[in-house]
Amino acid sequence: MKTIKRNTKVTVRHILGETAEALVTRLDEETYKFNCDAYVVGETCKGGFYHLRQARRVIPGKKLGNNLKFWPRMRRALHEAGVEPVNIPGGNVPIHYHDELVIPDFSTAGSHYFIVKYKDIGKYLDTLPLDAAGKAKAEECARKKAEAEAEAYRQAHDPKCIASHIGEVIWGAGGYSLGGEFIKVILLAPDNSQFSVMYPQMETDLLWHLEEDVVQILCKAPETGVKFISGKVAYKINPMNHYRIKKVSNNESGEEAAYLMPDPYMATVVKEHYRWMSIFDDSDNDGISPDLVASAKKVIVESYDLQDKLLKRLIFDRDTEEVKEEDL
Repeated sequence: MKTIKRNTKVTVRHILGETAEALVTRLDEETYKFNCDAYVVGETCKGGFYHLRQARRVIPGKKLGNNLKFWPRMRRALHEAGVEPVNIPGGNVPIHYHDELVIPDFSTAGSHYFIVKYKDIGKYLDTLPLDAAGKAKAEECARKKAEAEAEAYRQAHDPKCIASHIGEVIWGAGGYSLGGEFIKVILLAPDNSQFSVMYPQMETDLLWHLEEDVVQILCKAPETGVKFISGKVAYKINPMNHYRIKKVSNNESGEEAAYLMPDPYMATVVKEHYRWMSIFDDSDNDGISPDLVASAKKVIVESYDLQDKLLKRLIFDRDTEEVKEEDL
């Protein structure tokens, strides 16, 4: 689409569409002068157009539209009312404004369209009342529209939906691939108060296994149920932290494993659940309220190693919907 200024002279070699013809004055066999500023569509050539398919007067400050709708009942109503469609050579959608609706008309040869003001739609439809089938269809459409609006409202206001959306954004930014042994989620409220949850990823098995040719290290916290841990990882764990070791058994195989829990002083709440994302998208969210997640102005996700060293940090900003990785 191009814009042509008033009094501009153009050459049209072949086709001059009817909407363009209404806005120009013919000067000679192939030369025309525009009587107003106009939007135009066509195939250009030297000095003008090979085909000038359509034109529409420019109304300053008014936005163009993209409102094409296949609507058989409306088309019939416009025919009943005697409204004339416009012919657009080449099948392009007519240039129209944001307060207008374009209805294709297939009852005549060539590409014809009705252009109707939104404010006049009811007037034309009143001339063609709905039959029983049409009323049933209208009621079904109204029901589906109401359901879609209700669901859109729920998605925008329900804390669980908001929390799930936050989780999807963080997941898409790499929240599941931060690495490390522990994940910490910090919820920063509008008043800058914080609530944090920390989970073990349970990626490192601390137990010594017979098939491993490694030294056994005595666990100094027998109340954990673990007597020895693998020398492969023992050097990474401060003996003072052995009380944080958690022992688990596989109910099917009977195999045992052990992992290190997060430091209970590093977060408001420490949970055994390894799926940190569950506080966003799972109904079984370890008791963390979705309202709490949804009210946060920022969600910060951090990963730590076995020595409680911070490895990575992602920050989700509710205002910008952006997730940024912070340089450490």
